[in-house]
Amino acid sequence: MPSKNDQTIADQTYLNLLSKVDFSPIFILGDHRSGTTLLYKTLVSTECFNYVKAYHIIKYNEILSNHFNHTETQKIEELAEQFRSLGISDRSIDNVMVTPELPEEYGFILKNIVDDESYITPKNLPIFQQLCQKIQLISDSNKPLLLKNPWDFPQFMYVKEIIPHAKFIFIHRHPIHVINSKIKAVRTLLASWNPYTSLIAKWYRKVYQNPFQRYLYQLLYSPYFNLGVRRATQQSLTSHSYFLENIDSLLEQDYLSIKYEDLCQDPQKTVEKILDFLSLEAQVSLDYHKLIKPRSINLLPEVEKNAQPIRQQLQAYFTYHNYN
Repeated sequence: MPSKNDQTIADQTYLNLLSKVDFSPIFILGDHRSGTTLLYKTLVSTECFNYVKAYHIIKYNEILSNHFNHTETQKIEELAEQFRSLGISDRSIDNVMVTPELPEEYGFILKNIVDDESYITPKNLPIFQQLCQKIQLISDSNKPLLLKNPWDFPQFMYVKEIIPHAKFIFIHRHPIHVINSKIKAVRTLLASWNPYTSLIAKWYRKVYQNPFQRYLYQLLYSPYFNLGVRRATQQSLTSHSYFLENIDSLLEQDYLSIKYEDLCQDPQKTVEKILDFLSLEAQVSLDYHKLIKPRSINLLPEVEKNAQPIRQQLQAYFTYHNYN
């Protein structure tokens, strides 16, 4: 991978073009493992949106140069070959197939470039604005920019404050299934080296290659003393409580909430509902049921054992979304 300095020089010549680029962001937000990737991929398949790709994350500081020098296709093919040489076929945490075109969350760019947080902060806000302008500049200017980043779910009012014209698509999933999936995903990433995650996330390389840090995270998400369940539950409680406390502060025309379960059961109706909310029409004819393949839910023993305490802590969220 080129050094940061090499990449910065590659795009530096074209950064002045960004000042005239406007963007109208639509954010897909939800708790981690709530179905944000599935929804992102499905909406992108309608060809209504510009979006952040795995290619953009890995080659962030050269995407303008590649575009204007007509080497983008070549670079994408080279990245695909790199994936093949590394044996990368899916993300391993969820069997999502990996290609350079895979829709991904912009939080990786924020963390990689600024080394701050994976969510928008005053420190990394300039990079967030830059990445939005970059994607919009090299894409179809007539399409809105679709973004997703679970890290910004528990601060969507801040996002609305800095981007007043932003719209939000919130996705919700049964909390016990979310918590179960979170623990499994973290354990998978820490159990063995994940070459795809290492390409898009510098923090993962640092944690995995540091024996002490890796052991610490493994302990925090372990079944010992229900540490993993407690940590994942607290994360969900923080996010869901924020949602319930702040959702009424948004105007109805600025957001739409859907459920992961509804997306899986009737994807056609759910996608049409979202596109109607955004006043858009799918540019291609799709069989959405072929795009969505729900996986069976196998609860970890410690999650199943603690299902009732989890429900008690998250009862307000269960009630709000009619999760029985």
